Amino acid sequence: MCGQFTGWPEQAMDVLWQLQGEPTHATRERYRADRERLVRQPMIALLNEVADTDPRYEDFSVWHYRTDSWWWQHQSAVIRLGRKVEIGLRFSLDGLRIQGAWWYPDPGQVDMFRKAVASEGSGHELSAIVEDVRKKGYDISGT
Repeated sequence: MCGQFTGWPEQAMDVLWQLQGEPTHATRERYRADRERLVRQPMIALLNEVADTDPRYEDFSVWHYRTDSWWWQHQSAVIRLGRKVEIGLRFSLDGLRIQGAWWYPDPGQVDMFRKAVASEGSGHELSAIVEDVRKKGYDISGT
């Protein structure tokens, strides 16, 4: 399924439901092909579609599941926007979580960011965007 993203089918949740807790190796192997087709491939399709709309989103990775149960229960991916700046995505029984991250900024970058947020123009614009997203029912959190 590397075609158009149409969402995760209901069966994806059924597969993740079967992988809850500490599934045995036999259980994970029984659901491996379904998990790949119904959970991981839709994430790849989503990120391919996002990348097709804007070349800034072309550098992405969709992670495989490892031996740890958590990785079988959560499909994670990352879009690298620039040096140390990422958008993380995670699909699980809890739904789709999207997170922005700025890892270990270079000296001075945090001050520049804070000044941009505090400025008349860009600060008000950012505040309006965040408030609009919050009014649509999304959770906004972070430090």
